[in-house]
Amino acid sequence: MDKLVHILEKYLLPISEKISNNKSLQAVSSGFMSLLPVTIVGSVSYLIANFPINAFVNALTTSGIQRYVLIPYYVTLGLMSVYTSFLIAYNYAKNEGVDALSAGVIALISFFVVTPFMQSGSFPMIVTQYDFAWLGASGLFVAILVALVSVKLVVFITKNKWTIKMPEGVPPYVERSFASLIPALLTTALFVIVAGLFGMTSYGSIHQFIFKFVQTPLLGMGESFGAYLIATVVIQLLWWFGIHGFNVVGSVMIPIWIGLDMQRLAQLQAGETVTNFMGMSFLTAVGQSTVAILLTVYLFSKSKQLKETAKIGMPAAIFNIGEPMVFGLPTVLNPVMFIPTVLLIPIVTNVFFYLGFTLKIVPPLTGAQIPMSMPVVLYGLVQGNWMLALWQLLAIPLAMVLIYPFVRIYDQQILKRDADLKK
Repeated sequence: MDKLVHILEKYLLPISEKISNNKSLQAVSSGFMSLLPVTIVGSVSYLIANFPINAFVNALTTSGIQRYVLIPYYVTLGLMSVYTSFLIAYNYAKNEGVDALSAGVIALISFFVVTPFMQSGSFPMIVTQYDFAWLGASGLFVAILVALVSVKLVVFITKNKWTIKMPEGVPPYVERSFASLIPALLTTALFVIVAGLFGMTSYGSIHQFIFKFVQTPLLGMGESFGAYLIATVVIQLLWWFGIHGFNVVGSVMIPIWIGLDMQRLAQLQAGETVTNFMGMSFLTAVGQSTVAILLTVYLFSKSKQLKETAKIGMPAAIFNIGEPMVFGLPTVLNPVMFIPTVLLIPIVTNVFFYLGFTLKIVPPLTGAQIPMSMPVVLYGLVQGNWMLALWQLLAIPLAMVLIYPFVRIYDQQILKRDADLKK
């Protein structure tokens, strides 16, 4: 075990530190975290409009109310790329100490510049129409790319003082407006050129190019259960070292997982067959291991220390907050807990859920974004999926069985240590 820890510390920790300290990945992660209100509003709208009671849905449909219930869904999740471009740029600029609001607006303008649109009519009644496909999940990776490039350019221009200086006495809001003028013009000009160049290719737009050569392969990789399983094991491995595993892995995987969720949500809304089960909603659904571990510790350990730790950590664990257990039990750098928490429980419970979906025992997750702090079982019910709630409930004793022998070993170690101290 010591040799394994040494190898992991030597090779894994430097990589995780570079990822967690990367400004671009930090901005992407923070941007998606800031999207939570957007995704929740859209998800609630979808869940109400498609509540799993046929009589209720039929009443909404025949009365025409469903159309209005779904409006928040279309203007939130349907415009997800728009919000993403602004929020990533905003968070990046904020960390760099430049005008975050201006940077976010410039990124938003840049995103619309490269997004294809149609025009009809004649002056002065020209109608411009954007396709919702590129403003939603399909445009997600372009939104990320445009946000990062535009904000890096804004930061570069601002820090090199290529801005308009105003005389003293000018109100701050006027000064900020003029200071952002040159960055806005240069950044917009760059993306006008990008839009023009891609417009001359067979792809027609950067969206079509990115979707074919970047987004589709990445979504295909994320759709793979094997890739998902590796990601979840790495998350737990980092937690074992005391590093917030989700923050590190999530900064890379969140765009892929949310993209898959939005794809599945769109398929269900269109009445199509679901083609994938992976995503953020899958990761959130498999969230009962902390409760299972602490419950096993409380019921079967004899050590007063472990029992008290379990009692203190359980309220937080119910809401999927694992830090009290990770640092209190602890599982961090605990050789006894390495196999069950890093490998055994994550792999077995995820396989348990995957089989439930693939064997069609459990209906597919909608992809609706519900906070990770939602208690297990209740999460399944909020998803409108009572079978998922039952599956989450069954996963708790499954995880308890897996962790039980390791809890007994650790309990014996604590009892022996306490007995030795009393001598």
